[in-house]
Amino acid sequence: MSFSFFSKLRHHRQHLGLIKDELQRVREKIAAQAADFQPHVREYMGRLCMGRGKMIRPGLVLLTAAATGGIKEDHISYATLVEMLHMASLVHDDVLDKADVRRDLPTPNALWGNELAVLLGDTLLAQAMVLGSRIGDMRLNQRMALATRDLCEGEVEQSTRLWDADMTRAEYYEIIRKKTATLFAVAMSGAAMLQGLEDEMVENLNRMGSLLGISYQIYDDCLDLLGVEEQAGKTLGTDVQKGKLTLPIFFLMEADNVDIAEEVRDAVEKHGGFDLERLRQTQSFHTALQLSVNEALSRNEEAREVLWLLHESPAREALTEITYRLDEMLRSCCDGSPVHT
Repeated sequence: MSFSFFSKLRHHRQHLGLIKDELQRVREKIAAQAADFQPHVREYMGRLCMGRGKMIRPGLVLLTAAATGGIKEDHISYATLVEMLHMASLVHDDVLDKADVRRDLPTPNALWGNELAVLLGDTLLAQAMVLGSRIGDMRLNQRMALATRDLCEGEVEQSTRLWDADMTRAEYYEIIRKKTATLFAVAMSGAAMLQGLEDEMVENLNRMGSLLGISYQIYDDCLDLLGVEEQAGKTLGTDVQKGKLTLPIFFLMEADNVDIAEEVRDAVEKHGGFDLERLRQTQSFHTALQLSVNEALSRNEEAREVLWLLHESPAREALTEITYRLDEMLRSCCDGSPVHT
């Protein structure tokens, strides 16, 4: 099946326009969280809660809600909770990656040091749990708790498998499912649960979110190797420097050019020594990017199949547009002009 009749939407960039007002309410609700803290902590939390995120995950919550019966007040709270979990994970990521810039702004660790940044990330995570408890749906809270555990477990697994040349591609996919795709999945499935949809539909939307999250992480992996920092708005090149095995690196270790494959595997086994600038000039590098992009595109296509289960609506069209936008971002990695959200 194909959503070719949605192709006209791909260039309008209006996939979040349907929920503009609701997303603004989510931003305001995030900003308001700082008021729950004592004055000295409130100063730091206020800075964190003013972040200019892309709002992809809350957007998925709200569009899923709109496509399955309408946005309720609990969906606004849930979208806020999901974004706060994501924000907390970014604070911790930036500490681990020693990143100085995100969204063109100094990271918390760059501003206040690693120790305080970790504590603030924990505080943000705890506040998200408080917000979740106010929704009052025990099944949803359990799903969120499991998703949070997956998120943390994925980060632990990734951090303990640095420079691990024995890691398999299946293990890589499981790590990114946990550390990235789990929030995409729970965004869509949680919105469906709040609508009272049947379990089968909840799990179908959970699968769609997971597929999109995996695809998005593959894009991020490619961007880390290829992107221009000034365009991306964040510190790049940290994956290869820290020894994270990403999908393009796997394909480079399997390259038809034996010299390139041995060079990259040797660099992994010796914990460094990548000549990234030289690798970028090789056909093997571009082939690795293309193979990675192809794997992500196939997941986007599979994700679109789930949308046939929903009734036709502007919100379903917008969800489809998001998948095509991600296609475009991925393909741009292979033509030398990365597209950024």
